[in-house]
Amino acid sequence: LGEKTGFAGMGCGLSGNNRWNGAGPRERLLYLPCIYRNTGIDIPDFLATVDVDPQSPQYCQVIHRLPMPNVGDELHHSGWNACSSCHGDPGKSRDFLILPALVSSRIYVVDVASQPRAPRIHKVPPLGISLLFFLIFPGF
Repeated sequence: LGEKTGFAGMGCGLSGNNRWNGAGPRERLLYLPCIYRNTGIDIPDFLATVDVDPQSPQYCQVIHRLPMPNVGDELHHSGWNACSSCHGDPGKSRDFLILPALVSSRIYVVDVASQPRAPRIHKVPPLGISLLFFLIFPGF
């Protein structure tokens, strides 16, 4: 998110072995995978965007929902396209959120850089990719 979050030119993550100590910029948005598995509701899981900027009139509200294109995925353990050890590398940024699905073995790549408050699906690799590299839920 670079210049949008105050980390422009610094890469992403934390420097060295430091842990976040409150000195860096505060997150303004949270992305939360929301699942419907075992609820009796047959609609796709979604990615919720929550405004966590205390100065915002929408503070602590879900400001966007990005539904996945398939029912029954069970989104789980989201991650970034660049890890926190990339601090200091201005060529690295967290532009994409990776959302794997436990039940379907799908992997959703979500663009959070173009419109951070309203992310959109960038890519869904074919299911065969996850099978080829053994990136599947063991019980599948």
